[in-house]
Amino acid sequence: MVRRIRFLRVFIVFFASLILNTTLVPPVHAAPKTLGCFDEKRFCFTLVKSASVPNYYKVTAKRHLALPLALTLYSDVLFTQSPQSHSAVKAPAGKQSPFSLSTGLAQSLVKLNKTSHANAFLDSNKPILLGYTKNPDAFWRSMRVKWTVGSINAKHDNNTRYSSPLQPVGAYPIVQGFNGSFSHTGASRYALDFAAPIGTPVLAARGGVVVDIKSDSNQGGDTPEYAKYANYVVILHNDGTTGEYYHLKYQGVVVARGQPVQKGQLIGYTGSTGFSSLPHLHFGIYLARYHGGYQSVPFKLEED
Repeated sequence: MVRRIRFLRVFIVFFASLILNTTLVPPVHAAPKTLGCFDEKRFCFTLVKSASVPNYYKVTAKRHLALPLALTLYSDVLFTQSPQSHSAVKAPAGKQSPFSLSTGLAQSLVKLNKTSHANAFLDSNKPILLGYTKNPDAFWRSMRVKWTVGSINAKHDNNTRYSSPLQPVGAYPIVQGFNGSFSHTGASRYALDFAAPIGTPVLAARGGVVVDIKSDSNQGGDTPEYAKYANYVVILHNDGTTGEYYHLKYQGVVVARGQPVQKGQLIGYTGSTGFSSLPHLHFGIYLARYHGGYQSVPFKLEED
């Protein structure tokens, strides 16, 4: 009987300890996501707890492919240093300002709304600070990003002459030139469309480094909604501009990102993918802009 009582006491203590431990041990929460990469890890965003701004995470961007790009980050839970001083944000009488954080730096942080943004030009392998956020999960849910490969500081060398990307010269007529009414308007107004049978070799009109490619599409049509289906090659030139070759055929790219190319080198084959009403090559010279934008510039071919 004594042994049973002792066993019962031990069991009660053991069972009570299980209940106590279950009650007192806090639940384990998953660590917040701190890394997000885009475009086959061309660049990544990182969130790291800030040492200077308590309870906030630093939001940085860093390229992981040694090629320049201009990006714009959008988020409604991002704070960033602003020219607007803390004194310009007044709280109601008797209440603490919503921006009165624990440090001078934190006091100058202003929350961006949904239409606000932070720009970054990634031209080195160093991370760039974009701002701060308090809630990583909310940041990843709300964030959007747009980017354009190329240099934001590019200045086109107007003395440059480009070779025709289709050879021999004269065999492939230009069916739409600068300011063409069909699709060469706005940011794309300075471009040339060469009519060519599908599978015609496309040559680099100027040497440089391949910064972007797409070759997995087999869709095309004569309305703008097909634009996203275009296959292409983008080459970065030494003045920061890019040469862009569009509407290539399915699996019609023969170069890779990061590959140096020489003027006249084979880079792909013509097609009719994307916003295209007939088999042709679209060729233009562009400057990178923020918000995923670009601007075409006038250029001349060697044969002009």
